[in-house]
Amino acid sequence: MATEPAHADAAAGAKAFLVCGACHSVTPDGAALIGPNLWGVVGRPVASVPGFDYSAELKAVGGDWTPAQIDRFLADPNAFAPGTRMGLAGIADPAERAALIGYLGTLREGGGAVAAAPLPDFGADWPAGPGQAEAGVLCNSCHSLAIVKQQQLSRETWDKLLVWMVEEQGMAEQVPERRDLILDYLEKNFGAP
Repeated sequence: MATEPAHADAAAGAKAFLVCGACHSVTPDGAALIGPNLWGVVGRPVASVPGFDYSAELKAVGGDWTPAQIDRFLADPNAFAPGTRMGLAGIADPAERAALIGYLGTLREGGGAVAAAPLPDFGADWPAGPGQAEAGVLCNSCHSLAIVKQQQLSRETWDKLLVWMVEEQGMAEQVPERRDLILDYLEKNFGAP
């Protein structure tokens, strides 16, 4: 079972959350992305963000998102709520889950949220600029960035590749603004010569 939020390493959890940030916002009144906003998730009822289209399976879970419930969900979302739309296969490491839950526990009014974790070092050949973090976190969640950097694809081909990864590989679809930012970055820095 996960450590209670107050006892987990919330800074490590903030770093672990970087991948989650591709699908979830974490600000008060933040818009849903692919998944619901997770501000205040610890302690709130399961499947309760107004206007978000939860799967019937997750709605049927009921109860609140206690640290123990979140731990079970993060360990294996499909075992927790078979048929859930959550694209994550699960987080096997209990310490990583505990840190992530600790971080989520800080995301509430008066929660003393930790400062955002520094972005990973993508290396000198992952150029700075708009879309660097978004493309780096998304691509690096499944691939070595060396593979991405060697592709030299046109924007149209990068776009087709993202569609294929969503449709065939289960990658979360990006909201249009984020998708355009990622495509702009990939085209500019790793596009066709």
